[in-house]
Amino acid sequence: MTINKKYLTISIILVVLSIACCLFLLKNIRQTDRQINAFQQNQERIAQLNQFIFHLDQASGSLGDYILFQDKQQLKNYYQSGSDWLTNEASLYDPENPDRNKKVLELIETYQAYLSFVESKILINQGNFNEGALFKENEEYTNSLRNKVNILLKSYQQEIHVFSREINSNSNHLKYIVLFILISALLLLPFVVYLMFRPAIKKGVYLSYCFRNTTTALLFINTTGVVKDLNKAAQDLFELFPEAILDKNIDKFPEQFPHLQRITQPLFHALLYQEEQLKARVTLYKDGRPLELAVDYIPVFLMNRLIGALLMARPATDQKDKPLLLDTLEKERKRISIEIHDWIARYMSTIIHSLDFTLKLHQNGDLKGDELIQRLSDLRNHCQNAAIEMRGIMNDIHPYLIDKVGLISALESYIPTFEKLNKIRVFIFYQDRALRIKKKDEIIIYRIIQEALSNIVKHAKATEVDINFTLENETMVIEVMDNGETQGDFMAGKGLWGMKERAGLIGAEIHFGHCETGFCVTLTVPILPGGKPDGENQDYVN
Repeated sequence: MTINKKYLTISIILVVLSIACCLFLLKNIRQTDRQINAFQQNQERIAQLNQFIFHLDQASGSLGDYILFQDKQQLKNYYQSGSDWLTNEASLYDPENPDRNKKVLELIETYQAYLSFVESKILINQGNFNEGALFKENEEYTNSLRNKVNILLKSYQQEIHVFSREINSNSNHLKYIVLFILISALLLLPFVVYLMFRPAIKKGVYLSYCFRNTTTALLFINTTGVVKDLNKAAQDLFELFPEAILDKNIDKFPEQFPHLQRITQPLFHALLYQEEQLKARVTLYKDGRPLELAVDYIPVFLMNRLIGALLMARPATDQKDKPLLLDTLEKERKRISIEIHDWIARYMSTIIHSLDFTLKLHQNGDLKGDELIQRLSDLRNHCQNAAIEMRGIMNDIHPYLIDKVGLISALESYIPTFEKLNKIRVFIFYQDRALRIKKKDEIIIYRIIQEALSNIVKHAKATEVDINFTLENETMVIEVMDNGETQGDFMAGKGLWGMKERAGLIGAEIHFGHCETGFCVTLTVPILPGGKPDGENQDYVN
């Protein structure tokens, strides 16, 4: 399978471009995800610091009122507001920002110092302190904590602003551009791949069409020997249904389809050695008759990888002898045409002239009574002879008795006329009149015997002919033997070639040669197992 290099290069570029775009987008997605997490953490820290300032202001105010007025209620308010000033201080630390961590540490240290100040100077010495100095020191700690918190808040807010600016920056447009390129590449890639494999696809569709519609029988197996496909021609030739053979391993054929064993066995050789075997001659037996096939066994590769083997079978016809058969058929037509023409000239013209002469004599009064009757009787006999000869010619064209009573009876009807015309005695010997032979084959056997008798008349100085029908196993052997003189080696002419071609049409074998009495034609015909008689009324010929 050849691939267009231009489309292959474009496909590789599109794939590389798609991968690069995916990696870029994946990197940006991960970066955006990190920014979102950092944004959320900063938001949480800002909320935590704002909560601290809120509680700080309430607690500092209540503590200041307590210092100035010694109001116990304000001390309770201090405890309530200051119980949750700064929780989870560790969450304020940022591993990626050491400078800000220093500010967080300073805030926590100031916060701890403020708590120590409140504990040691105010809460322990309740009422025994210098109000003005403690109030001022309380304000200083409060302002210091507020300033440090504001510094941290400003730092977090600046970072959030940076995140927002990056999201809205030009890099975000780049993501859209890369996404557009990725989508375009993914949409274009299937089309380029189709263009790249289009010749192979068209070839596959064409081969599939040929596989289904060719008259050559095709059968395909995979590398394990399992039948995966067969066409209509194979179903007809091998007389198989697809469901009976598909997905079956050919190593099971000797048991399931013994008539296919010799045909399918070489497929294993094609798979094992990956070598093709062309025009192998294999005999297939159909209805008990041998059919010569020319079979090709071809290993099938896809991308230089073996995927199975293909069997291609067709009848092995020998074309060189066809002109001889055509000549024989044309010769028969010419003979029949001459016989019909001669019959018309010999009989019809004579009958017409005789009738005209008889009528003229009768009109003149020269022909009356017994003489007229005698002339009419002679004309009747002449017409009867013409009808008999015409019937013989028609029987040569198509022996109708074969259709009605069978081959033996048709021969018995033909032989008396042959004996009368050629002065040769013919004897038929058979075991049973009911031959187990197909009707369409009986006419061919009849023609072969007829041609054999015609050759005896032309080439042998014979006075007798024996026609023997003998059953041997599952075949019928028909011998036509004469008592003519033996004249050394013979040359096979058109008549013998025509007989051979006819025999091949019914899967029979024919042999010519000299025998003890003279010349012998031996025809071996397959018979139908358990066949029916070849006609009704076998013992009566009209």
